[in-house]
Order: sequence, then C-alpha cells, then structure tokens
Amino acid sequence: MNVSLLFFRATRLLRPLFLIIALSFIAQPYFGQNPAQAENPFDLEEILISLSESKTGLPTTNRILIQKIKTRGINFGFSGEIEKSLTSGGATKDLIYEIKSKVVENHFEDALKCAKEDYDCQISNYNKSIELLPDEPVAYYNRGIVYNEKGDYEQAVKDYTKAITIDPKYFNAYYNRGVTYRNKKDYDRSIEDFNRAIKLDSTDADAFFERSVSYRMKNNPETALKDINRAISLNPKSADYYSERGAIYYNKKEYDRAIKDYDKAIEINPDDFTFYYNRGLMFSNKEEYDSAIKDYSKAIELEPLDADSYLNRGVAFEIKKEYEKALKDYGKSIELNPQQAIAYYNRGFIYQNSEDYENAILDFTNAIKLDSKYANAYYSRGEIYLEIEDYAQSIKDFNKVIELEPQNSGAYNNRGLAYLRSSQFKPALADFTKAIKLDPKDAIAYYNRALVYNEMGEIQKAAADQRKFEELSAKP
Repeated sequence: MNVSLLFFRATRLLRPLFLIIALSFIAQPYFGQNPAQAENPFDLEEILISLSESKTGLPTTNRILIQKIKTRGINFGFSGEIEKSLTSGGATKDLIYEIKSKVVENHFEDALKCAKEDYDCQISNYNKSIELLPDEPVAYYNRGIVYNEKGDYEQAVKDYTKAITIDPKYFNAYYNRGVTYRNKKDYDRSIEDFNRAIKLDSTDADAFFERSVSYRMKNNPETALKDINRAISLNPKSADYYSERGAIYYNKKEYDRAIKDYDKAIEINPDDFTFYYNRGLMFSNKEEYDSAIKDYSKAIELEPLDADSYLNRGVAFEIKKEYEKALKDYGKSIELNPQQAIAYYNRGFIYQNSEDYENAILDFTNAIKLDSKYANAYYSRGEIYLEIEDYAQSIKDFNKVIELEPQNSGAYNNRGLAYLRSSQFKPALADFTKAIKLDPKDAIAYYNRALVYNEMGEIQKAAADQRKFEELSAKP
C-alpha cells in the first residue's frame, strides 16, 4: 500500500517576509559636513560644557548642538540622572529628545549586532528604545519582527498593533502584521491588513504578492491569481512573483501553466533551488519523471543539504523502479532530516517489497514514532506481521488503522485474515462482512469470507461467496 507523497515548497516560494529593519524615525537632514572632517561622537561632558559656556545664548546653543548631534552622534547612554543634569544645565526638550533619539539609534545598531537567533539580545535593545521613546512606532515595529522570527506571533501582533496605533498610516506595520496573521493561519485578518496596506500604497507590488499568498492559503485561488497578476504587472522582474503564480496553478492542477511560470522564475534567478524543486514537482504530477529527476538533481546541486529534494527524487526513482537509487536518496533524506516520517515510510515500503522485513519493520516503526497517526505505516507493518505469521501484532496494527481510518476496507480485510489464520472465526467473519459493506466490489473479501464459512461448516454461504468472488474477478 504505497502512498509516496510529494512535498510542495509553499513556504519557500516566498521572498523574505519582513522588510529590512528601518530607522526611519531618526532619519535627519544632512547638513553637508565633509565625512573626512567628521568629529567623534559627543560625550556627556562636552555637551554640558557647551551649554555652560554658551556665547550666543542657550536657545541658539541648543539648536547648534541638535544639528551637530545629528551628524556626530553620542557615545553615552541615558538615564534619569543624565536627564536631570542636562535639564539643570540648560538643555531644551528638543535637545533632550535628539539625545534620546541618538541613544535609541545606538540601541538599534546594537540589536543588529546581536547573533541572528539571539532574540533575547535583540528584544532587550528594543525594550530600552521603547523605554526612552515610548511614542515612536519603529521600535515596536522592529521588536515585532524579532518576536515573529522567534515564533511568538501573539506578541508580534501586539507590537505591530501598537506601532499602528501610534501611526495609523504605517504601511510596513500593516504589511508585517498581515504576514504574522498568516503565520497564525488567520487568513481573514491577514487579508484585511494587506487591504489596508494597499489602500495606503496601491503601487506596492509586494503587498499584492503577499495578499495573493494569503488568498491561496485560504484556498481562494481565483482571487489569489488576480492579485499575483497585479503584482507581476507592477514588477515583471520578480522571480518570486512567478513562483507564487506557479504555486496557484499547482493548487488548480494546471501543471503546464505552473511549469511556464517556474521557467520564468528560473530565467530571472537561476540560482534559487526552490524553483527547480517546485518545477520538479510539477513534472512528477505530470508523470514526467525523467524531467522531475533532472530538476530535483539541480536543486540538490544548488542546495546539497536539502532533505526534501532527495526525498522527492527518491519517489521519482521508486516509481521508475530504480530501487537502489531510491533507497540511496531516502537514506540521504533521513540523514539530513531524521524527523521526517514519510522518508522512513517510503524506504520501508521498498524494503517490504524486496522482502527485507526486518529493515522494513524498523523503518515503519520509526515513521510511527515520529507520527503516531501515520495510518499507512501501521497498515504496512501490519501486512508484514501477517506475512511472518505474527497475528497478534498484525491485529494490533490493523486495530490502529481502523481507529484512524474507520472506512478503510483493506484494514478490515487484513485484520479478518489475521483472525482467520489464528482460528478466530467470529471476529474474522465480522471483519470480512464489514469490508464487503464498505466496498461491495472487493472480490478478495468475498473469497476470504467464503473460507470462514467453510471453517464454520456453512457450506451454502461459502459457495455463494465463492460465486460472488468469481463473478467480480471475471469483470475487467
């Protein structure tokens, strides 16, 4: 019972979901200072001395210091004590704000210096920024990005929402909150946020692109197609847009159109392995396995550590009956990603067909450990136990299949056979009867029930089932 599933690279079709961290609120006019003549950042003492030795009056000195701080920056932090010193020294609110802005800018830079996955380090720096300037939206926005990357979508939404509350026209915050809602599988809210972003800027191709993704994931391919076509019309040179449209065509089972879009994506960006991977999947669905293998091989060449490319190439080799190559690819996929149940299952299925039952049982068992609801793995392992006459274990496995898939007639048939071979005729009869009820054209179920009736001495019923078996078997 082989169901060698293929994986579609939906998540990898997307360009990076979040915009580059922006320091927009501290961007200031540049006043023409020659970089070669740039001075060191201000320390606190220099600012206090400038205020205390003002020659043109404190208002003018404050304005001069503000402009100089914009270009030179500062090299100290900020605290209540420092604010008190500045205020008593004659600093205006505008100067103090400019100093706070530069401190926040330093915190932003420190956040960017944190290790990529050191989320606590990044969040700590944005916390400090928010503490200093709680009414500036960018720190909330940037912290929202970090929370999203950390997988804390609830907090990310809160931060984007705060940024929007402060600035209701904050395009990027709507955009990123839309992505985060999609990560939460809240597609309606995601679409609503992209609607707002598009209302703010109807020429932004990325917003149409992301809304298309949300519509596709909501299983609304026609509306998704309209959005991605709009994105392509705004930016016809984005490989990701063609890739997204290919994904929509994939969902619509229009594989030839999908292939054309992946061709275009590859033409624009021939170094992205996901485009080859996804085109390979289209060829697999068209049963053009040589072309699929060629694309999966190219994906592996570009990204040799991608487990799924080996897995899908293994499926193609298996369908072509090139079992040694398939085993090798499944093994490599497992080596790269030992948490993927289907790779164990597919390899186990090849072992099962070659009667290497020990390795098959090990692989099916590993698949079940990774996915306790993997009905096919229980089914195939149950078949092996039936074959090696371990009827008690076989019955346990088919019990689980029936629990997971109550309409699986094959599971009733096989469990019935295990009961029959262990001389448990009543449950065997019940299972074969159930199998026939679920699939009245299952000739084997009638044959097996005939065997039970013979064992139970009900010869006429056995003969009737035997005739039914022969009648169904004779039909083309």
